[in-house]
Amino acid sequence: MTRSYSPRTFLRQAPRPLLRQLCEQQHLFDNFPWNGSGEHDVGPLYEAWLALPDGQREQVEGVFRDIDALASEEGVKALIEEGRFADLDLAAALGGLDGFHHKTLWAYLHHRPQFEDALRFVHADALPGRFWKKRKGLPRKAPDLSPAMQEQLQQTLSHYYRENQGRGHHCTVENYLRAGRQHYVFVFLDDYVDTYIGHAEGGCLVRRPQRPAFEVIFVYDPTDGTLDLYSQGDKHLRNDLMRIFCRVVLGEELPPEVPGRPPYDLNGLKSRDFAFATEPADAIVDVVVRRLRLSLLGSKRRITLEGDPDNGPRDVYEMMTRHLAGKDLTPALYSITQVTFQFRFQHTGHGRQRSMTFDVSFPDSCNLKSLREEYRLIGEKYLRRWGIDRA
Repeated sequence: MTRSYSPRTFLRQAPRPLLRQLCEQQHLFDNFPWNGSGEHDVGPLYEAWLALPDGQREQVEGVFRDIDALASEEGVKALIEEGRFADLDLAAALGGLDGFHHKTLWAYLHHRPQFEDALRFVHADALPGRFWKKRKGLPRKAPDLSPAMQEQLQQTLSHYYRENQGRGHHCTVENYLRAGRQHYVFVFLDDYVDTYIGHAEGGCLVRRPQRPAFEVIFVYDPTDGTLDLYSQGDKHLRNDLMRIFCRVVLGEELPPEVPGRPPYDLNGLKSRDFAFATEPADAIVDVVVRRLRLSLLGSKRRITLEGDPDNGPRDVYEMMTRHLAGKDLTPALYSITQVTFQFRFQHTGHGRQRSMTFDVSFPDSCNLKSLREEYRLIGEKYLRRWGIDRA
């Protein structure tokens, strides 16, 4: 569940010595009696924050929001990953600090480059999985992300969106290398003009036009020859964007998808005896099919079955047997086009039992990208091993 940001809550959770260091760095609260204010008495500090001029308060709130956005298990793991890439042992440094806000505020103050990169990656990982698409079989080569190529990519994408959608007149491309392997290319294009209704400095309510930016993200892995794309739009638009990326950044044509060979084959899951073999080292207790979507051949009709988790791991198959009985729907007359998996892990004795849930849809959609890195890798590993990921 996404945590809502609140300035009062942030000021309460941030360790007072580090918060004071941050405020001094931002030239805030110069006359605030830090030594006379209790560690847990957030009232006076919150009142001082409210009394800041509008522009200054908005600026520092952006910093507070970034620190708060990274204050999670996923955020700390991303910080450690980026530290490792920079030959920094952030695991040791962060391990001695109590609480996620303590860890991320310390990282902001002492390791800003790793903080900024981790923030970008956590943002990308949290984007809705239904807008991510994966393509395999790309050339395994180092991408050309030189300034000249970034400029060419900006111009090409801007032209594409201007000509086809009447937006994207301005475009900015930023690229980052994650864990020394995955190349993340963040693209920001200006959207259609909208009307902003809000308060200007001084409290006056204003209406003025604004042109927000929308986001496109490419994630290229030259080791596996894969390209993940985040973009809102139909299949044709996504194919065009991938084709542009390959031509500009890789100097190659986008390889054709193998006819009749989609990345994900879900039809083996028609059988309730499908073997979900796992390795003991991954500490997986069981793999449950929570939901199945059946698409009928020669028709646009679909049947979606969602099992009751309290009725055991095979409840969705019990539902299938009951709902298909007497309908003459043999397995040859339908295809499995979407599955919801749940992996449950061994309980460590502390807190709640860990689990992860994700969807795979025919022909090429999977929201594993929205999960944290260790879960994504486990999911991808077993989709390949079970023959579901055939690309």
